[in-house]
Amino acid sequence: MSILVATVGVAVASGDAGAAGQMHAHPAVLLLLLLAINCSLGLYRSSIGNPIERFRLRVTGAGLFIFAGLLIWIHAATAADLVVVAIIGLVAPVIGLWTEHLVRMLLAKHPAYSTPVAILGTGAESRAVACLLLKRPGCGLRPTGYIDDGAAADAAAEAGPPLEQFAGMAAALPVVGALDGWHAEDGAEVIVVPDCGRFQQSLVTRSRLATRQVLVITRLGDFPMFNSRLRKTDSFVALELNGAPGGYSKTLKRAIDVVVAPLLLLVAAPIIALLALAIKLADPGPAFYGQWRIGQFGKPIRVLKLRTMYRDAELRLQRVLASDPGLRADWERNFKLTEDPRILPRLGNLMRKASLDELPQLWNVVRGDMSLVGPRPFPAYHMNAFDPEFRALRTTVPPGLTGLWQISSRSNGDLDTQRAEDSFYIQNRSLLLDLYILVATVPAVLGATGAR
Repeated sequence: MSILVATVGVAVASGDAGAAGQMHAHPAVLLLLLLAINCSLGLYRSSIGNPIERFRLRVTGAGLFIFAGLLIWIHAATAADLVVVAIIGLVAPVIGLWTEHLVRMLLAKHPAYSTPVAILGTGAESRAVACLLLKRPGCGLRPTGYIDDGAAADAAAEAGPPLEQFAGMAAALPVVGALDGWHAEDGAEVIVVPDCGRFQQSLVTRSRLATRQVLVITRLGDFPMFNSRLRKTDSFVALELNGAPGGYSKTLKRAIDVVVAPLLLLVAAPIIALLALAIKLADPGPAFYGQWRIGQFGKPIRVLKLRTMYRDAELRLQRVLASDPGLRADWERNFKLTEDPRILPRLGNLMRKASLDELPQLWNVVRGDMSLVGPRPFPAYHMNAFDPEFRALRTTVPPGLTGLWQISSRSNGDLDTQRAEDSFYIQNRSLLLDLYILVATVPAVLGATGAR
């Protein structure tokens, strides 16, 4: 309702002025209209922490903003005004997402940005939740300790194998008190409850804690969660999940690839040429190479890359792995090394951090081997590290030049993280999600967070 009121108000104001071009003369009115629409949609509510959901609201707001501009144009404005409104509407979601990403990146490690939380329970499940929050400071929740609820410790196997760095940090968090004697004044503003069963058992005690917020976490595996809704009745609360991915047409996805990829390849061609020359100067030999990887339906595809390694890279790797068991364990867990002996000094690291070595794969997209967005194509040895069920799921969609994993954890993600994020994409794939990943790729690449 407030959106319609704002739209009609601006249109009437333009008409009363008695002159076309009133919108164009007052850009502040356009900005206020866009902010009002976004506010009406709830974009600026702090409870919407999911960046994908926030991007959906931005796109919806941009569509309503353009529609409002169309109504004003019909009433009093000029065609030039309508073009200005359309440009602002198309650019606003992109600028908004990039700005949000920059702010989060700058503030993620600042204590004022994060909210202190206490985690209910002291077992492996609670430590796994602490690990997750420590790995993702951008979510704005900073674990400060555990509340002992007196429950038996859960089995360590249930929590999964977190990264050792965060597992040690989670184990070092103190027990801040027992549930019966703990109060919110003890330092945490939020209580995180690892499972619904524990929440129900502690319901009476929780009412005395006076904490600002309680977050109840439930394990849902790989269910589609994008656009999930909470259904409330008198006797129960239900989470409505998507039963299957939306009707994102394969034809539409391929049409977007065919139109966008050649344009991007044309823009990237001079950069690719300069990098190829730099590679030849750093280490004589071919600047390009093809690597066999697993594509859709398990079909091998030869992906094109700019060379970032020495020509005898594999020999160098085997020598290092044979001499250092710790590095071998790290390689078997992530198939990445922090200090990779194969990579060309400076040039190779720069190209990999900025993902410039992947630019020739735009040709793979044009050919139809890959899509602009999808799970990254893995070599056979990497794919074989996953369970058969996930391998089958992963090959149901075309591999992508960029994907959800690349804009979040990137090389910091272990196999479990890769599995979770690729499963989320496959189960929730849509035109909106692809658009979000494409737009978010730019700040992820420029920030080079987690890349190696």
